[in-house]
Amino acid sequence: MRFLEAGQVDDAQVVIVGAPFEEASSYRKGSSLAPLAIRRASQSIESYSAIFRADLRDVSLGDAGDLTLSNQIEEALSQIADAVESFLRDGKRVVVLGGDHSVSIGVIAGARRVVPNLQVAVLDAHSDWRDSYNGSRYSHACTVRRIWELVEGRVWVAGTRSFVGNEDWSRYVSIEELPQKLDPSRPTYLSIDIDALDPSLCPGVGNPEPGGLRYEQVISLFKALSEFSLIGMDIVEVHPLYDPAEITAVTAAKLVQEGILAFWGK
Repeated sequence: MRFLEAGQVDDAQVVIVGAPFEEASSYRKGSSLAPLAIRRASQSIESYSAIFRADLRDVSLGDAGDLTLSNQIEEALSQIADAVESFLRDGKRVVVLGGDHSVSIGVIAGARRVVPNLQVAVLDAHSDWRDSYNGSRYSHACTVRRIWELVEGRVWVAGTRSFVGNEDWSRYVSIEELPQKLDPSRPTYLSIDIDALDPSLCPGVGNPEPGGLRYEQVISLFKALSEFSLIGMDIVEVHPLYDPAEITAVTAAKLVQEGILAFWGK
């Protein structure tokens, strides 16, 4: 099913929205092209999930298109926060297509206005624990640190292979441990930096890192998190310009589909 075939946003229970922002990237540019690439790649996948025994066509799904964002980081994150807050106040669940990983800061900031007791699970090859990078506290290299502040420490990260050295190590766990760190009574948000997966599977990323998660491990996480109350998820850091045969975009589209069905397809 093409995500572009999704219905009207007003009537939808789950909303896809693009956040084509890449000004916080530190290495390669191009992630602003990802929302379109992921939508296009969704043409290649069937709507039915044999894993979750559910069909995307049976989900009340809408596509809000891409946000029009400033090229100034703080202003763009504020715009993202306002949009996410609006969707959540309407009782919708959100699926955000980045963009670089800084967009997740805006998403969590908006979500916290509606869901103050939110907890966050992150998949990322990099710790993203810097307090600032290249003169900005909102670089994508600072994402986990900013989220940690926003949710008062209730964030855990799996898939990480690249560290700064001064991390709060209690935040970084194996993907198998991740669900055990979460409180099943709290609303949960899932952020997936696609570089958490092995670069042999997802080469089209901004900062590739050797090693990484298998696709099956992410699906197993989805199964575990299906018992939680997910308010939203994102897929970020797909770089179409470095994505031969659209492998990364197709993987991202498939994860969006399986995530929607795992969390909201019941």
